[in-house]
Amino acid sequence: MSTESSPFSWNFTLGRIPVVVEPSFWLVTVMFGLIGAGRDWRILVSWVGVVFVSILMHELGHALMAMSLGSKVAAIQLYSMGGLTYHDRALSRWRDVAVSAAGPLTGFLFYGLIVGVNHVVPPRGYMAQVLLAQLEWVNLWWGVINLMPVPPLDGGHIASGVLGPARQRLALWLGVITAGAITALALRLGAFYMAFMFGWMGYGCWQGLSVTKDIKPLKPTKVEEVEPDALARAWKALRAGDESEAARLGHLALSAAKPGPESNAARDLLAWVALAEGNGRAAVSQLEKVDPPQAARPFSLAMAYEATGLPERALPHALAALEKEPTEAVAALALRLLVGARRLDEAERIAREFAWKTPATRDARRADVAVARGEFGAAAALYASAFEAGGRAEDAYQAARYHAHDGQLELATEWLKRALRAGYDDFETLGQEPVLARVRSDPEIAEQLRSRGAA
Repeated sequence: MSTESSPFSWNFTLGRIPVVVEPSFWLVTVMFGLIGAGRDWRILVSWVGVVFVSILMHELGHALMAMSLGSKVAAIQLYSMGGLTYHDRALSRWRDVAVSAAGPLTGFLFYGLIVGVNHVVPPRGYMAQVLLAQLEWVNLWWGVINLMPVPPLDGGHIASGVLGPARQRLALWLGVITAGAITALALRLGAFYMAFMFGWMGYGCWQGLSVTKDIKPLKPTKVEEVEPDALARAWKALRAGDESEAARLGHLALSAAKPGPESNAARDLLAWVALAEGNGRAAVSQLEKVDPPQAARPFSLAMAYEATGLPERALPHALAALEKEPTEAVAALALRLLVGARRLDEAERIAREFAWKTPATRDARRADVAVARGEFGAAAALYASAFEAGGRAEDAYQAARYHAHDGQLELATEWLKRALRAGYDDFETLGQEPVLARVRSDPEIAEQLRSRGAA
């Protein structure tokens, strides 16, 4: 799997593990280094080297633990002074905890090794002392911070795994309380970046409480209570929008299923029920129980991880799904995740080469990639082409929007008129789009909006 995300990324391999270092990693690392380096360029160079080696060691800890538990590591990505490890399958609850803990533990061991070496060969000179202090800060204290039980830190993942699927709300409350306490302490000490970081993570946990439900253990079901064709009927109910009936039938099917493919199929259904209810964590929990883990459906895993707010874990599963079940839904998911990961060359290739059902869909997906590249004129032309091929009002609206982004106000006005004539009626979105403010003031458009009660 290619890990290239921009022409300025540095790509190399460590053994069998591809590594990509994004430009943002160097930029943010240097910015933080300048704060403490003053005018001494040696301290800045030392800081950049320490952060690079230490975070790479941290991610290698995650990667090697995942590999030891049967996963294949697709890539390590370093970005914005952080890192992500992509592996190809869901792991059981306790194995996932082990993978999360392996990163900070590797940092602690690395720092312990450095301290041991310096004990045998004491550091001499000012820069040696600086280097030791930087290694301590990044590997020891960042590791301690990373173990705080606040998602998305490793400590948050560990707490979620230890508490289990029946106590996910408790894990989020723990994150809210811990983040709030650290934010207050950081503000008191004047550590404003730390306060911002934990305040932001605490807010994310608070938002998660509104959509997260604990998974209650199932009560044993008597064989005579099992309904015939429960799984097929559950899928039918889910497609009809009746999630509660789909869940009832899915649990009945699971209670009667034999271990293996039957049980796995029922869990896949229950994962999609959880997704329909907006509970990505419950979906992941169901898929983690598939046995063996590699039998989990990649598309289901990708959707579940994306719904849980883990697009970096969703992406390798989406690409695997595209090879196994190349449907438009899978291709659209893979393209969306690639765009989010800034792997735009791969996204462009899928948009161009996938066998979309209509030229309109193909051009709209290519336009999405052009938008991500900042090529607004090209995006507008592709949305216009999609509208000509399919007549969808949304595509005409997007053509207007990106012509306006490109500074082509006359074309933007023309395309907004076409969107309105084609039936575009999301007036709330139209009214709030700042780039179309001048276009909305066109007399003909303003009159249309007034006549439809939208202005």
